[in-house]
Amino acid sequence: MPRNDSWLPRERMSGRGGYYRRDRSSGLRRAGTVLLVIVILALIGSAIQLLRKPPLPTAKISMPTSSVIPGSLPALPWPSQGSADVGVLGIGSTGNHGQTTPIGLASVAKMVSALVIVHDHPLAPGKSGPTITVTAGDVANYQSMLAAQDSVMVVTQGEQLSELQALEAMLIPSADNVATLMAQWDAGSVSAFVVKMNAMAKSLGMTNTIYKDPSGLDSGTAGTAPDQLKAEAAILANPVLAQIVAMPQATLPVAGVVYNVNGLVGHDGITGVKTGSTPAGGNFAFSGTVSLPSSSALPSSVTSNPSVIGVILGQQGYTPLPTALSAGKTLLNAFRSVPKLYPVLKAGQTVAVVSAPGQAPVDAVTAGGAEMVAWPGLRVSYRLELAPKLPASFPAGYRIGSLVVTLGQERAVVPVTASSAVTAPGLSWKLRRL
Repeated sequence: MPRNDSWLPRERMSGRGGYYRRDRSSGLRRAGTVLLVIVILALIGSAIQLLRKPPLPTAKISMPTSSVIPGSLPALPWPSQGSADVGVLGIGSTGNHGQTTPIGLASVAKMVSALVIVHDHPLAPGKSGPTITVTAGDVANYQSMLAAQDSVMVVTQGEQLSELQALEAMLIPSADNVATLMAQWDAGSVSAFVVKMNAMAKSLGMTNTIYKDPSGLDSGTAGTAPDQLKAEAAILANPVLAQIVAMPQATLPVAGVVYNVNGLVGHDGITGVKTGSTPAGGNFAFSGTVSLPSSSALPSSVTSNPSVIGVILGQQGYTPLPTALSAGKTLLNAFRSVPKLYPVLKAGQTVAVVSAPGQAPVDAVTAGGAEMVAWPGLRVSYRLELAPKLPASFPAGYRIGSLVVTLGQERAVVPVTASSAVTAPGLSWKLRRL
Protein backbone atom coordinates (compact mmCIF):
# COMPACT_ATOMS: atom_id res chain seq x y z
CA MET A 1 0.00 0.00 0.00
CA PRO A 2 1.46 3.30 -0.95
CA ARG A 3 2.57 5.48 1.83
CA ASN A 4 0.29 8.42 2.35
CA ASP A 5 2.31 11.52 3.21
CA SER A 6 -0.52 14.04 2.72
CA TRP A 7 -0.70 14.72 6.44
CA LEU A 8 2.70 16.45 6.35
CA PRO A 9 2.83 20.34 6.05
CA ARG A 10 3.18 21.51 2.48
CA GLU A 11 6.31 23.40 3.32
CA ARG A 12 7.86 20.39 4.87
CA MET A 13 7.10 18.43 1.72
CA SER A 14 8.81 20.93 -0.46
CA GLY A 15 12.14 19.46 0.39
CA ARG A 16 14.73 19.23 3.08
CA GLY A 17 15.10 22.41 5.13
CA GLY A 18 12.13 24.21 3.56
CA TYR A 19 10.45 24.86 6.94
CA TYR A 20 13.51 26.66 8.29
CA ARG A 21 13.96 28.82 5.17
CA ARG A 22 10.46 30.29 5.66
CA ASP A 23 11.23 31.06 9.36
CA ARG A 24 14.39 33.02 8.46
CA SER A 25 12.71 35.14 5.78
CA SER A 26 9.86 36.20 8.07
CA GLY A 27 12.39 37.21 10.75
CA LEU A 28 14.23 39.37 8.26
CA ARG A 29 11.00 41.05 7.31
CA ARG A 30 10.26 41.81 10.95
CA ALA A 31 13.78 43.23 11.51
CA GLY A 32 13.39 45.41 8.45
CA THR A 33 10.10 46.73 9.75
CA VAL A 34 11.63 47.58 13.17
CA LEU A 35 14.57 49.31 11.49
CA LEU A 36 12.21 51.32 9.32
CA VAL A 37 10.24 52.42 12.39
CA ILE A 38 13.45 53.44 14.14
CA VAL A 39 14.55 55.47 11.13
CA ILE A 40 11.14 57.16 10.89
CA LEU A 41 11.17 57.96 14.63
CA ALA A 42 14.71 59.32 14.37
CA LEU A 43 13.66 61.53 11.47
CA ILE A 44 10.63 62.74 13.37
CA GLY A 45 12.74 63.39 16.50
CA SER A 46 15.31 65.29 14.47
CA ALA A 47 12.59 67.34 12.84
CA ILE A 48 11.13 68.15 16.25
CA GLN A 49 14.57 69.11 17.58
CA LEU A 50 15.16 71.36 14.60
CA LEU A 51 11.73 72.96 14.87
CA ARG A 52 12.03 73.63 18.63
CA LYS A 53 13.04 77.22 19.27
CA PRO A 54 16.26 77.41 21.30
CA PRO A 55 16.20 79.52 24.48
CA LEU A 56 17.25 83.15 24.09
CA PRO A 57 20.44 84.43 25.71
CA THR A 58 20.21 85.54 29.33
CA ALA A 59 22.43 87.73 31.48
CA LYS A 60 23.06 88.17 35.17
CA ILE A 61 25.18 90.48 37.26
CA SER A 62 28.60 89.06 38.04
CA MET A 63 29.92 91.77 40.38
CA PRO A 64 28.98 92.38 44.05
CA THR A 65 25.66 94.22 44.33
CA SER A 66 27.16 96.74 46.76
CA SER A 67 30.48 98.15 47.83
CA VAL A 68 31.82 100.66 50.34
CA ILE A 69 33.74 103.81 49.41
CA PRO A 70 37.28 102.91 50.51
CA GLY A 71 39.54 104.93 52.73
CA SER A 72 39.29 106.62 56.12
CA LEU A 73 37.00 109.47 57.01
CA PRO A 74 38.93 112.69 57.63
CA ALA A 75 39.41 113.52 61.28
CA LEU A 76 36.42 115.52 62.48
CA PRO A 77 35.94 117.46 65.74
CA TRP A 78 33.54 115.03 67.38
CA PRO A 79 32.34 116.05 70.85
CA SER A 80 34.05 114.23 73.68
CA GLN A 81 30.71 113.40 75.33
CA GLY A 82 27.24 112.28 74.27
CA SER A 83 26.84 111.31 70.63
CA ALA A 84 26.82 112.88 67.18
CA ASP A 85 26.20 112.23 63.52
CA VAL A 86 26.61 114.39 60.42
CA GLY A 87 26.10 114.06 56.67
CA VAL A 88 24.60 115.60 53.56
CA LEU A 89 20.88 115.58 52.94
CA GLY A 90 20.13 113.18 50.10
CA ILE A 91 23.55 111.49 50.17
CA GLY A 92 24.17 109.91 53.57
CA SER A 93 25.84 110.33 56.93
CA THR A 94 29.01 109.34 58.74
CA GLY A 95 27.12 107.22 61.25
CA ASN A 96 26.88 107.43 65.02
CA HIS A 97 29.91 108.67 66.96
CA GLY A 98 29.99 108.35 70.72
CA GLN A 99 27.23 106.88 72.86
CA THR A 100 25.08 104.39 70.97
CA THR A 101 22.22 104.07 73.46
CA PRO A 102 19.28 106.53 73.38
CA ILE A 103 19.83 109.95 74.98
CA GLY A 104 17.13 112.29 76.30
CA LEU A 105 15.95 114.47 73.41
CA ALA A 106 14.43 117.43 75.26
CA SER A 107 12.92 119.90 72.75
CA VAL A 108 14.54 118.13 69.76
CA ALA A 109 11.47 115.89 70.14
CA LYS A 110 9.35 118.74 68.76
CA MET A 111 10.62 117.93 65.27
CA VAL A 112 8.44 114.82 65.23
CA SER A 113 5.58 116.69 66.94
CA ALA A 114 5.64 119.17 64.03
CA LEU A 115 5.77 116.34 61.49
CA VAL A 116 2.65 114.75 62.98
CA ILE A 117 0.80 118.09 62.88
CA VAL A 118 1.54 118.78 59.21
CA HIS A 119 0.79 115.17 58.33
CA ASP A 120 -2.66 115.43 59.88
CA HIS A 121 -3.23 119.06 58.82
CA PRO A 122 -1.20 119.68 55.65
CA LEU A 123 -0.01 123.24 55.06
CA ALA A 124 0.92 124.70 51.70
CA PRO A 125 3.50 127.49 51.50
CA GLY A 126 1.84 130.87 51.98
CA LYS A 127 -1.16 129.39 53.80
CA SER A 128 -1.94 129.72 57.52
CA GLY A 129 -4.14 126.70 58.06
CA PRO A 130 -7.05 126.33 60.50
CA THR A 131 -7.47 128.47 63.60
CA ILE A 132 -6.77 127.14 67.09
CA THR A 133 -8.51 128.86 70.01
CA VAL A 134 -6.62 128.95 73.33
CA THR A 135 -8.72 127.51 76.16
CA ALA A 136 -8.70 128.07 79.92
CA GLY A 137 -6.98 124.71 80.25
CA ASP A 138 -4.24 125.86 77.89
CA VAL A 139 -3.71 128.97 80.03
CA ALA A 140 -3.57 126.89 83.21
CA ASN A 141 -1.00 124.60 81.61
CA TYR A 142 1.08 127.61 80.58
CA GLN A 143 1.07 128.96 84.15
CA SER A 144 2.04 125.55 85.56
CA MET A 145 4.94 125.19 83.13
CA LEU A 146 6.04 128.77 83.75
CA ALA A 147 6.22 128.06 87.49
CA ALA A 148 8.34 124.98 86.72
CA GLN A 149 10.69 127.18 84.67
CA ASP A 150 10.04 125.29 81.48
CA SER A 151 10.42 126.84 78.05
CA VAL A 152 7.04 128.51 77.47
CA MET A 153 5.28 131.24 75.48
CA VAL A 154 2.57 133.40 76.96
CA VAL A 155 -0.99 132.66 75.80
CA THR A 156 -4.36 134.07 76.87
CA GLN A 157 -7.81 132.52 76.96
CA GLY A 158 -9.67 133.11 73.71
CA GLU A 159 -6.49 133.94 71.80
CA GLN A 160 -6.56 132.59 68.29
CA LEU A 161 -3.49 131.10 66.68
CA SER A 162 -3.36 129.80 63.14
CA GLU A 163 -1.76 126.39 62.64
CA LEU A 164 1.23 128.18 61.11
CA GLN A 165 1.59 130.51 64.10
CA ALA A 166 1.31 127.62 66.55
CA LEU A 167 4.04 125.73 64.67
CA GLU A 168 6.21 128.86 64.81
CA ALA A 169 5.61 129.11 68.56
CA MET A 170 6.57 125.47 69.08
CA LEU A 171 9.67 125.48 66.88
CA ILE A 172 11.15 128.99 67.23
CA PRO A 173 10.95 129.93 70.95
CA SER A 174 10.42 126.19 71.62
CA ALA A 175 7.26 126.65 73.67
CA ASP A 176 6.52 123.48 75.63
CA ASN A 177 3.02 124.67 76.46
CA VAL A 178 2.19 125.18 72.78
CA ALA A 179 3.43 121.64 72.01
CA THR A 180 0.89 120.35 74.53
CA LEU A 181 -1.81 122.67 73.15
CA MET A 182 -1.26 121.39 69.61
CA ALA A 183 -1.19 117.76 70.71
CA GLN A 184 -4.59 118.12 72.32
CA TRP A 185 -5.94 120.02 69.32
CA ASP A 186 -4.70 117.37 66.89
CA ALA A 187 -5.43 114.12 68.73
CA GLY A 188 -7.83 115.05 71.55
CA SER A 189 -5.31 114.13 74.22
CA VAL A 190 -1.59 114.11 74.81
CA SER A 191 -1.50 110.32 75.14
CA ALA A 192 -3.25 109.83 71.79
CA PHE A 193 -0.82 112.29 70.18
CA VAL A 194 2.19 110.43 71.59
CA VAL A 195 0.91 107.26 69.89
CA LYS A 196 0.98 109.19 66.62
CA MET A 197 4.50 110.44 67.33
CA ASN A 198 5.82 106.93 67.78
CA ALA A 199 4.02 105.79 64.62
CA MET A 200 5.61 108.68 62.72
CA ALA A 201 9.05 107.76 64.07
CA LYS A 202 8.55 104.17 62.94
CA SER A 203 7.51 105.29 59.45
CA LEU A 204 10.74 107.31 59.20
CA GLY A 205 12.86 104.33 60.23
CA MET A 206 13.71 105.75 63.65
CA THR A 207 14.15 102.37 65.33
CA ASN A 208 16.03 103.61 68.41
CA THR A 209 13.78 106.47 69.50
CA ILE A 210 10.77 106.51 71.80
CA TYR A 211 8.44 109.39 72.61
CA LYS A 212 6.64 109.85 75.92
CA ASP A 213 5.42 113.43 75.43
CA PRO A 214 5.16 116.06 72.66
CA SER A 215 7.62 118.58 74.15
CA GLY A 216 10.52 116.38 75.25
CA LEU A 217 10.23 117.33 78.92
CA ASP A 218 9.73 113.69 79.86
CA SER A 219 13.16 112.10 80.39
CA GLY A 220 11.77 108.92 78.81
CA THR A 221 11.60 110.70 75.44
CA ALA A 222 14.97 109.57 74.09
CA GLY A 223 16.73 108.58 70.89
CA THR A 224 19.98 108.28 68.99
CA ALA A 225 21.76 110.77 66.76
CA PRO A 226 21.24 108.82 63.48
CA ASP A 227 17.51 108.64 64.20
CA GLN A 228 17.28 112.40 64.64
CA LEU A 229 18.94 112.90 61.25
CA LYS A 230 15.94 111.12 59.73
CA ALA A 231 13.54 113.49 61.48
CA GLU A 232 15.65 116.45 60.30
CA ALA A 233 15.52 115.22 56.71
CA ALA A 234 11.72 115.02 56.92
CA ILE A 235 11.51 118.53 58.40
CA LEU A 236 13.66 119.99 55.61
CA ALA A 237 11.66 118.10 52.96
CA ASN A 238 8.54 120.00 54.03
CA PRO A 239 8.77 123.56 52.62
CA VAL A 240 6.67 125.10 55.42
CA LEU A 241 8.61 123.50 58.26
CA ALA A 242 11.94 124.18 56.53
CA GLN A 243 11.01 127.85 56.33
CA ILE A 244 9.99 128.01 59.99
CA VAL A 245 13.15 126.42 61.41
CA ALA A 246 15.27 128.87 59.39
CA MET A 247 13.55 131.93 60.93
CA PRO A 248 15.53 133.90 63.54
CA GLN A 249 12.27 135.33 64.93
CA ALA A 250 8.51 135.48 64.48
CA THR A 251 5.67 137.77 65.55
CA LEU A 252 2.67 136.18 67.30
CA PRO A 253 -0.69 137.66 68.40
CA VAL A 254 -0.18 137.97 72.17
CA ALA A 255 3.47 137.08 72.72
CA GLY A 256 4.63 139.57 70.10
CA VAL A 257 8.15 139.08 68.75
CA VAL A 258 9.66 135.75 69.76
CA TYR A 259 13.24 134.71 69.06
CA ASN A 260 14.73 131.43 67.95
CA VAL A 261 16.43 129.54 70.77
CA ASN A 262 18.90 128.52 68.07
CA GLY A 263 20.81 131.80 68.05
CA LEU A 264 23.04 130.54 65.23
CA VAL A 265 20.24 130.55 62.65
CA GLY A 266 20.92 133.05 59.92
CA HIS A 267 24.66 133.18 60.61
CA ASP A 268 27.51 131.32 58.87
CA GLY A 269 25.10 129.55 56.54
CA ILE A 270 23.22 127.81 59.39
CA THR A 271 19.59 127.14 58.43
CA GLY A 272 18.10 125.26 61.42
CA VAL A 273 16.85 123.02 62.82
CA LYS A 274 16.05 122.49 66.52
CA THR A 275 17.66 122.83 69.93
CA GLY A 276 16.88 121.00 73.14
CA SER A 277 18.07 121.40 76.70
CA THR A 278 17.29 119.97 80.08
CA PRO A 279 19.47 119.60 83.20
CA ALA A 280 20.38 116.20 81.72
CA GLY A 281 22.15 117.76 78.73
CA GLY A 282 22.09 120.01 75.68
CA ASN A 283 21.14 118.90 72.17
CA PHE A 284 21.37 120.49 68.75
CA ALA A 285 19.95 119.23 65.46
CA PHE A 286 21.56 121.52 62.90
CA SER A 287 21.55 122.17 59.17
CA GLY A 288 23.68 124.40 57.02
CA THR A 289 24.59 125.21 53.46
CA VAL A 290 27.40 123.44 51.63
CA SER A 291 28.99 123.54 48.17
CA LEU A 292 29.15 120.14 46.48
CA PRO A 293 31.34 119.00 43.58
CA SER A 294 29.49 118.89 40.26
CA SER A 295 28.11 115.44 39.47
CA SER A 296 25.50 114.28 36.96
CA ALA A 297 24.49 111.60 39.48
CA LEU A 298 23.14 114.21 41.91
CA PRO A 299 19.40 114.89 41.61
CA SER A 300 18.19 118.47 41.24
CA SER A 301 16.60 118.23 44.70
CA VAL A 302 20.09 117.98 46.17
CA THR A 303 22.01 120.30 43.87
CA SER A 304 19.44 123.08 44.13
CA ASN A 305 19.72 123.28 47.91
CA PRO A 306 22.59 121.18 49.28
CA SER A 307 22.50 120.93 53.04
CA VAL A 308 24.71 119.49 55.73
CA ILE A 309 22.59 118.01 58.49
CA GLY A 310 23.88 116.89 61.86
CA VAL A 311 22.98 116.12 65.44
CA ILE A 312 24.75 116.70 68.72
CA LEU A 313 23.20 114.97 71.76
CA GLY A 314 23.93 114.82 75.48
CA GLN A 315 26.32 117.73 76.01
CA GLN A 316 27.00 118.25 79.71
CA GLY A 317 28.48 121.08 81.73
CA TYR A 318 27.52 124.38 83.30
CA THR A 319 25.86 125.58 80.06
CA PRO A 320 24.69 122.45 78.17
CA LEU A 321 22.86 124.24 75.35
CA PRO A 322 25.64 126.70 74.43
CA THR A 323 28.05 123.76 74.55
CA ALA A 324 25.86 121.84 72.11
CA LEU A 325 25.51 124.86 69.80
CA SER A 326 29.25 125.42 69.75
CA ALA A 327 29.96 121.73 69.07
CA GLY A 328 27.41 121.70 66.25
CA LYS A 329 28.84 124.78 64.58
CA THR A 330 32.38 123.40 64.78
CA LEU A 331 31.35 120.04 63.34
CA LEU A 332 29.34 121.68 60.55
CA ASN A 333 32.22 123.90 59.47
CA ALA A 334 34.69 121.01 59.46
CA PHE A 335 32.39 118.67 57.55
CA ARG A 336 31.73 121.13 54.73
CA SER A 337 35.05 120.14 53.11
CA VAL A 338 34.47 116.37 53.37
CA PRO A 339 32.19 115.57 50.37
CA LYS A 340 34.28 114.86 47.25
CA LEU A 341 33.94 113.06 43.92
CA TYR A 342 34.77 109.35 44.07
CA PRO A 343 34.87 106.89 41.14
CA VAL A 344 32.26 104.20 41.75
CA LEU A 345 32.46 102.44 38.36
CA LYS A 346 35.17 102.16 35.66
CA ALA A 347 34.68 102.14 31.91
CA GLY A 348 35.20 98.65 30.50
CA GLN A 349 34.60 97.01 33.86
CA THR A 350 33.14 93.49 33.67
CA VAL A 351 29.83 93.63 35.48
CA ALA A 352 27.72 90.82 34.01
CA VAL A 353 27.90 87.56 32.09
CA VAL A 354 25.76 86.55 29.10
CA SER A 355 24.77 82.89 28.79
CA ALA A 356 23.73 81.73 25.32
CA PRO A 357 22.94 78.21 24.09
CA GLY A 358 25.74 76.52 22.22
CA GLN A 359 28.63 78.76 23.23
CA ALA A 360 30.81 79.73 26.17
CA PRO A 361 29.63 82.57 28.47
CA VAL A 362 30.35 86.09 27.23
CA ASP A 363 31.40 88.92 29.54
CA ALA A 364 29.39 92.15 29.54
CA VAL A 365 31.23 95.39 30.31
CA THR A 366 30.37 99.00 31.11
CA ALA A 367 30.40 101.46 28.23
CA GLY A 368 31.42 104.26 30.58
CA GLY A 369 32.34 105.07 34.16
CA ALA A 370 30.57 106.89 37.00
CA GLU A 371 31.58 109.26 39.79
CA MET A 372 29.53 110.25 42.82
CA VAL A 373 29.76 112.79 45.61
CA ALA A 374 30.67 110.78 48.68
CA TRP A 375 33.15 110.14 51.46
CA PRO A 376 34.79 106.97 52.82
CA GLY A 377 32.42 104.52 54.47
CA LEU A 378 29.33 105.21 52.35
CA ARG A 379 27.76 102.21 50.61
CA VAL A 380 27.16 102.13 46.86
CA SER A 381 24.55 99.78 45.35
CA TYR A 382 24.56 98.21 41.87
CA ARG A 383 21.58 96.76 39.98
CA LEU A 384 21.53 95.28 36.46
CA GLU A 385 18.57 96.28 34.31
CA LEU A 386 18.37 94.07 31.20
CA ALA A 387 16.79 94.88 27.87
CA PRO A 388 13.25 93.38 27.76
CA LYS A 389 14.34 90.59 25.38
CA LEU A 390 17.79 89.72 24.10
CA PRO A 391 17.95 88.53 20.46
CA ALA A 392 19.23 85.07 19.55
CA SER A 393 22.43 86.58 18.18
CA PHE A 394 24.12 89.97 18.32
CA PRO A 395 27.54 91.47 17.64
CA ALA A 396 30.22 92.58 20.06
CA GLY A 397 29.33 95.94 21.59
CA TYR A 398 25.61 95.21 21.58
CA ARG A 399 23.85 96.89 24.53
CA ILE A 400 22.29 94.22 26.70
CA GLY A 401 21.05 96.64 29.38
CA SER A 402 22.22 99.13 31.98
CA LEU A 403 23.89 99.09 35.36
CA VAL A 404 22.07 101.37 37.82
CA VAL A 405 24.38 102.76 40.48
CA THR A 406 22.89 104.43 43.57
CA LEU A 407 24.24 106.13 46.67
CA GLY A 408 21.58 107.83 48.77
CA GLN A 409 19.58 109.83 46.24
CA GLU A 410 22.46 109.88 43.75
CA ARG A 411 21.80 107.75 40.68
CA ALA A 412 23.85 106.93 37.59
CA VAL A 413 22.76 104.72 34.70
CA VAL A 414 25.65 103.22 32.70
CA PRO A 415 25.16 101.22 29.46
CA VAL A 416 26.36 97.60 29.55
CA THR A 417 27.51 95.94 26.32
CA ALA A 418 28.65 92.47 25.22
CA SER A 419 32.43 92.11 25.01
CA SER A 420 32.17 89.67 22.08
CA ALA A 421 29.55 88.42 19.67
CA VAL A 422 26.79 86.01 20.60
CA THR A 423 25.78 83.60 17.82
CA ALA A 424 22.64 81.56 17.37
CA PRO A 425 23.08 77.83 18.15
CA GLY A 426 24.02 75.62 15.19
CA LEU A 427 22.52 72.42 13.78
CA SER A 428 24.70 70.15 15.89
CA TRP A 429 23.60 71.79 19.15
CA LYS A 430 19.95 71.71 18.14
CA LEU A 431 20.13 67.98 17.44
CA ARG A 432 22.04 67.13 20.62
CA ARG A 433 20.12 69.20 23.18
CA LEU A 434 17.73 67.48 25.53
